[in-house]
Amino acid sequence: MRRNGFAIVQCAQCGFMFAPVAPGYDAAAIYKEDVYFTSGGECGIADYDALWRRRLVHFYVPRLDRVRAFQQPKRLLDIGCASGYLMRAAQQRGWQVAGVELSPEMRRRAAAITGSRVYESIDAALGSGERFECVTMFEVIEHLSDPVDTMAQVASLLVPNGTLALSTPNCECPHAAAGEPINVWFDPPEHISYFGPGTIRDCLGRSGLEVLAIEGLEHYCRAMAGDLTFPPWVTAVLAPFRRGKRLKPGGLLGRILERAYHGRMDLYRRTSSADLPRTDVLEVYARKL
Repeated sequence: MRRNGFAIVQCAQCGFMFAPVAPGYDAAAIYKEDVYFTSGGECGIADYDALWRRRLVHFYVPRLDRVRAFQQPKRLLDIGCASGYLMRAAQQRGWQVAGVELSPEMRRRAAAITGSRVYESIDAALGSGERFECVTMFEVIEHLSDPVDTMAQVASLLVPNGTLALSTPNCECPHAAAGEPINVWFDPPEHISYFGPGTIRDCLGRSGLEVLAIEGLEHYCRAMAGDLTFPPWVTAVLAPFRRGKRLKPGGLLGRILERAYHGRMDLYRRTSSADLPRTDVLEVYARKL
């Protein structure tokens, strides 16, 4: 297929999908500009702070609790830390934190709210000599032009048996090609590497990491678009009143339902391998070999 003027191709041997980029292409250049987090233009986020408060906090922070199944709190590095909200949540859970962020303004903000070191690149973090029991890397790997090489660098930042917690869009899900209701999948030049459960496992394996668990989030993109997700019995009760409309009731009923079910991760998370194909986003937990 083609998206935004880019070809999207698939390896006939391993199944990995990617957008070929020109030699010397700097995949990081987009994110070094501070306006990426405030513009909402062709590339970027209109208001990162609002997005975190309204949506991301409910999906990202619970992953810190999931990490405890594999690693007790000690030292954690958040790659792509933006303004440091996840770092602060990790501090509140007992972690000593550091970050990596390309944007100078976001790097300054993250350091200010956490009092911690925030590196300008993965190379800078490696050069510091600091190593970590956990690296978090949420919605980052799809932005990389050479994910195997970068993930090998990430593995070098972990202590032996250290844990990686990673998330990325599931580009093999039924909604990926259509990109609806919002497109987190095939969206070059921001997203140029496209994974499914098999290819993310293969990528990490080639990078010196052993996958411990692959889980997923269903209805994630509906939540990002502002829809509510309810238990099946609530959906069935509301169905006669929807008349084909999005499940986003307003008025008093909408406020009651939102208070009851907003941020309920059990309505989104899928842990069975049989459920993974229909999830919007993959959550991966791995350890350094």
